[in-house]
Amino acid sequence: MKKSLLSLILLLLFSACQDIDENKPLLSDSKKKQPIIIVNRNRHLNMAEFWIDKVEKPYKEIMTPKEIEAFNNEIAHKNHTLNYFNELNSAYSASWIKNSILNSYKGVKSIATYFEDGNKIDSKFYKDIKKYLNLDSIEEGSVTTRFAITTNYCDQKIVPTDLELLKKKNQIHFDRNQNSALDIGTPIAILHSTKDGLWYYGIGPTSSGWVHSKDIAFGTKEEIDNYLSSKNFIITTSAKTALKIGGSYHDYLRMGVRLPMIMSIDDETMVLVPTSDENGNLVLSNATVKTANIHKGYLKYTPENILLQAFKFLHSPYGWGGMYGEQDCSKFIQEVFATVGVKLPRNSTSQSNVGEVKIELTGLSKSSKHTFLKTSGIVGGTILHLKGHITLYIGEYKGEPYIIHTVWGESSKHFALGRTAVTSLNFNNYLEKIDRLTNITVP
Repeated sequence: MKKSLLSLILLLLFSACQDIDENKPLLSDSKKKQPIIIVNRNRHLNMAEFWIDKVEKPYKEIMTPKEIEAFNNEIAHKNHTLNYFNELNSAYSASWIKNSILNSYKGVKSIATYFEDGNKIDSKFYKDIKKYLNLDSIEEGSVTTRFAITTNYCDQKIVPTDLELLKKKNQIHFDRNQNSALDIGTPIAILHSTKDGLWYYGIGPTSSGWVHSKDIAFGTKEEIDNYLSSKNFIITTSAKTALKIGGSYHDYLRMGVRLPMIMSIDDETMVLVPTSDENGNLVLSNATVKTANIHKGYLKYTPENILLQAFKFLHSPYGWGGMYGEQDCSKFIQEVFATVGVKLPRNSTSQSNVGEVKIELTGLSKSSKHTFLKTSGIVGGTILHLKGHITLYIGEYKGEPYIIHTVWGESSKHFALGRTAVTSLNFNNYLEKIDRLTNITVP
């Protein structure tokens, strides 16, 4: 009897320890920093279906297409963090353009002090960059807008250089000059260029900056708008989708890219993509993508679809501002929601400020934050903000809130995760740090 009781106690203790450790990354007792190889000891936590099964009505729409349209309009017209192409001006104030370019230059100059090779950035470099901005060529009055569209995946820079500009020595994964990255088919209102014509400055849908001239094609506003507003379109639903032109690999598309559809043939779908002629003018060309990697029209905005899309990024590497063709925390969120037609802003703070259903959590206890999340959070429809980071709420397991996020995630105990991962909200003490709960829905 005593032996049986002892065995039961040991079994319960063992099970309890296993339960407690399920929400902690697998680390040794070493006092040295170490990599996180296994994020979740419970392998089922890395499956979208595991979380979908916990949702009462995973197929229920969080927002209808009409509600999504109204939601996007608010982001564009109230938050002013989304630019509709057809609403871009035909001309912009010369002084506004100069100030925009100059302020961006001053911003990166104030923060970036090292090159990738470890050498310190000297004042001459920034003087040369300022001269290269070609601001003296902008005449007083207004500047007529030229319209263009990207023909490749391309980086968008704060100042026109491909050199990595780092805040700290050897912090090579964080190029402070990397403003964003644009997928093929992204429209840009071009306002200025360097004197040699190698770089153009313009306004994109959610960010402004410099792009290489080789990565864009110029067209009229009408023809670009017609291309963008095609009613027969596909959305890419894989983390990466290969694009072929003439049967040969051309580039890849990240998740949530919208392209006009021509037809489907067997396992391939023909789409229309922007290319350029020898003079840099827009030419629309046929291309193909795997039908399995796309969806005709937007997906329905349901918990199931959002979770299925988000988990396609699991273990994908972190890419600050789109570096290396990857995604950071906010781009991950942006791409996932793009598949259902929600057009979120580019950075984490702006994303957390969209819509009318927000709860400020600053100053609350961890238990209060957890209560708000349990009572107000929507699985697949709630994003959680903390300083410099944004995450997607995926539900609760054994009384513990969980998130999926593309995270750098370094701490004093472990090296950076540097990938998309499912973690407890207590990972790196995030529950204490979150300051805003935002539901991507209408009131």
